[in-house]
Amino acid sequence: GLRTLSIIKTAIENVEKRHGIKIDIDEVPLDDNKTYDLYQRGETNGTFQFESPGMQKHLRALKPDKLEDLIAMNALYRPGPMEYIPEFINRKHGKSEIQYDVPDMEEYLAETYGITVYQEQVMLLSQKLAGFTKGEADVLRKAMGKKQRAVLDKMKPQFVEQAKEKGHPEEKLEKIWKDWEAFAAYAFNKSHSTCYSVVAYHTGYLKANYPAEYMASVLTHNQSNIEKVSFFMEECKSAGIKVLGPHVNESGLNFEVNAEGEIRFGLGAIKGTGESAILAIIEERNENGPFNDIFDFSTRVNLRAVNKKSFESLAKAGGFDCFEEFHRRQYVETDDEGASLIEKAIRYANKMKQEEDSAQASLFGGGGEDSAVVMRPRVTPIEPYGEIEKLNIEREMVGLYISGHPLDEYKFEMNYLTN
Repeated sequence: GLRTLSIIKTAIENVEKRHGIKIDIDEVPLDDNKTYDLYQRGETNGTFQFESPGMQKHLRALKPDKLEDLIAMNALYRPGPMEYIPEFINRKHGKSEIQYDVPDMEEYLAETYGITVYQEQVMLLSQKLAGFTKGEADVLRKAMGKKQRAVLDKMKPQFVEQAKEKGHPEEKLEKIWKDWEAFAAYAFNKSHSTCYSVVAYHTGYLKANYPAEYMASVLTHNQSNIEKVSFFMEECKSAGIKVLGPHVNESGLNFEVNAEGEIRFGLGAIKGTGESAILAIIEERNENGPFNDIFDFSTRVNLRAVNKKSFESLAKAGGFDCFEEFHRRQYVETDDEGASLIEKAIRYANKMKQEEDSAQASLFGGGGEDSAVVMRPRVTPIEPYGEIEKLNIEREMVGLYISGHPLDEYKFEMNYLTN
């Protein structure tokens, strides 16, 4: 039930579709420089677990360069242990000295720069310093995590006595126990944090190496939430990835990446088209190539699946903008002859179909003089939509502005003339 796994799966499909590379996500290198650069810049929007503004700030300060750093941040970024993050960062960068109460602790605390972060560290150290059995170490972990005072008071003398026998000084042992009591209540399962961090790293790897394919997947899996779609479109913009409107020759059902590496809105994002209509369009396009114009489109698609409402929704959202002959308003508004371009195109397609059927039915198979040529309808020009009107209709169809923004025409004033 984790959406992130679906995002990874779709992103991998997007990469294969565009680059012909099949990524095995469990085999990606865990030392990829591009991925750590992404974490160091804090550009983690749309990835797993490391998205919050606070976490991004800490990542920029920590500059993680290995998976262990991410695992520790995942465990520390919670109420309580959060206060240790600045010290953790200072120790990594040599601004604070890394100290161990007794030298024997280095083996298990080196990867977290001398700070106890995980329950497993407490368990391993109690075995190493005081010869606890694995069972006793686990009882200790549980008692600390659940703040079981009575159990802790019982275990403390055993810890101090057994560790003294191993030659460790008593005052250091008292300090270690006191630190553990304070910290182990927060200590986190390293195993749990690791699993999360590996999945997070996978999302970071895809975003760093295949940004358009990854963001197209993030957009697809957030399609039902318009606020999130707007947020991630902004993220694409700041990463220099173009997000373009729907296009009957390029769009799939969901967000996809075109040959130029730009993200295309899916036809499924348009209200009122209907999934069966979209699948019929994509199937015809895959079988017989791109559509040349609106009349080619209307004669080739199955008009039982793609009805007049689907046509209108596509036109208003800009799905036919790739046919440069006509503009959006011509498709839906009636001209001098009292019919819209869509009505004419559908009529034309039906006539063509009738002609085909009657030609097949005639004795000579339609080779004679009688077979009439269906004339392409005449379309008289009308004034196009004004920019704001066009954008408002687009927003009505898709839920947000895609091809521009109503304030674009005031960009100069906003940049240079306002305080």
